[in-house]
Formats: sequence, C-alpha cells, structure tokens
Amino acid sequence: MKKYLFIFLVTCSVVLSAAEKPLVVTLHPLLTEMVLRLTDGEVEVFSVFPVGGDLHEFEPSPGDMVKMQEAVMVIAMGKHLESYLDRLQENLPESVSIYEAGRLVPSVKIDPANAIFACCPAHSHGSIDPHWWHSPLAVRRAVRYLGRELEKILPEHKAEIRERTGEVMAELKDLNEWAVKELAVIPKQDRKLVTAHAAFGYFCVEYNFQAIPVKGINDERNPSPSYLAETIDTLKRENIKAVFPETKANDAILKSLNEATGIRLGQSLYADFIGNADVNGYANLFKYNVNNLVKALGPSPSE
Repeated sequence: MKKYLFIFLVTCSVVLSAAEKPLVVTLHPLLTEMVLRLTDGEVEVFSVFPVGGDLHEFEPSPGDMVKMQEAVMVIAMGKHLESYLDRLQENLPESVSIYEAGRLVPSVKIDPANAIFACCPAHSHGSIDPHWWHSPLAVRRAVRYLGRELEKILPEHKAEIRERTGEVMAELKDLNEWAVKELAVIPKQDRKLVTAHAAFGYFCVEYNFQAIPVKGINDERNPSPSYLAETIDTLKRENIKAVFPETKANDAILKSLNEATGIRLGQSLYADFIGNADVNGYANLFKYNVNNLVKALGPSPSE
C-alpha cells in the first residue's frame, strides 16, 4: 500500500499539476492537500488562497474568478467560513459546482452554556463554529464524502480514489487515537483552552476541553481597561494554567495578562491551519497544537 505524507503547498494562485485534466479549484490549503491525496495527479488543482492570508477576510481576486469559471468544481470549507460563496455562485457558469467539504460534518455551535467567555458572550450565541478541521474525525468524515464527489468527475478512476480515500481515513483515525493518548496526561480541571477567538470548538468537544476565547490577544488594538480587568478576573477565578496565543499575537495584551495573573504563556497555536516553512501539512499542524497543549497544561516533571 502506497504511503503519503500530508503536505501543504505554500504557493498561492499557482497551478499544481499539468493541464488538459479536469480543473478543481480549492479555497483552503487543507482542501488542496486532500484533493491531491485523493486524486494523485488525475486532476489539475488550482489553489487560490494566498500565503499568509486571513481566512475571515479573504475573497478571490479577478484572476481567481477567471480560473474558477474554467473549473469543473470549486471546493470550499463551508459552514459560512467563506462569506462570499453566494456571490461566487452567482458569477460562475451553471456547469461549475461549489462543493462545501464541511457540509456533512455535524456542526458545533458557539454556545455560552458550554464555554466561559471573558466578556460579551451574547454576540456569538448560536453561531456555527466553522473551524471543523480541528477534529481529525471531522476531517475524516469530510474526506469520505469528498472522495465520493471526486469519483463523479473521475469515474474511470473510481477504484483508485476509493482506495486512497480509505488510506487517508485510516491515517486520520490513527491521528485521533494518538491525540487521545497524548492529551490523557492533562488533568480534567486544567482542560481549559484560552485562545484569541472561538476557533477550537470542535477540538474542545472532541477532547473534553472548555473553550475560553479572549478578545484582544491577536488584535493590534488594545481592548478597553475595563475589558482587560474583567478578563483578568475571569482567568483568575477559573484557575487558568496557560494562555495560548495564535500566530499573530498581541504581545502587549499577553504581557499584561501574564504580569497580572502569573499565568503561563503557551506556544502559539495554529487556529486556521495555514502552515509555514517550519510546520506544514495537516497532521504536522495538528500534532504541533497538541504537543504545545500537553507541554503547557500537562504535569510538570516534578509533579
């Protein structure tokens, strides 16, 4: 059985395989990775998401639109992550379908009843968390159904796609089992995940953590003194062991929280799963996050 590594291509708006094959356009590096794995060069893959881009602010360029009009399928993450999808569909030929990879993944809602919010929980109440890829089992489900969609555009390669889909699903099952084992060392009372925004809902549900998003960690603008004071009170009251910034962290806020509470600053986490030269590929990014959580929240060597 052929073995693969999960690899993200970090080029932006670049054709990833030869022409004269069915064209598939992807809107997130994880989707690029999955399509490449499942098709093994049998389609042309065009990734539109730019290196260092912001998932929540990105919209396709005119050049991207031209390429998508030539595609047989555009693959999105779904769950309202890409706010432009309705407008995109209106500007594509009827022959081009948009497939939302997360559509059949059970949704997790941002619910104050299941999370501690340092401030203003009402604005997020009932919203669907679009970050479903923080659960390998959710990705496994998405891969299963994505494979079926790719079989429709490559019927002559159905058997091969079905085999590759099974291989990737098996790897994701193993990744989840690895995470369960690694995270088992973190005591129940310390399974509180303090991050910049509500991006880890699926992870928290899957691995029995409590989500605590803190406004301002990744924002260049400083929150108000009253908000910061309320945040500090919440973190102290909940006996938080560590705070986890993301890759674009507000150092001033982190320093204030650390000085006021003595709470440990964990390594930055990948919330949107956009890799870099040092950490790339879904499995590597997921393991990076888990390892950092265990390092900060697990027992110290003296315990």
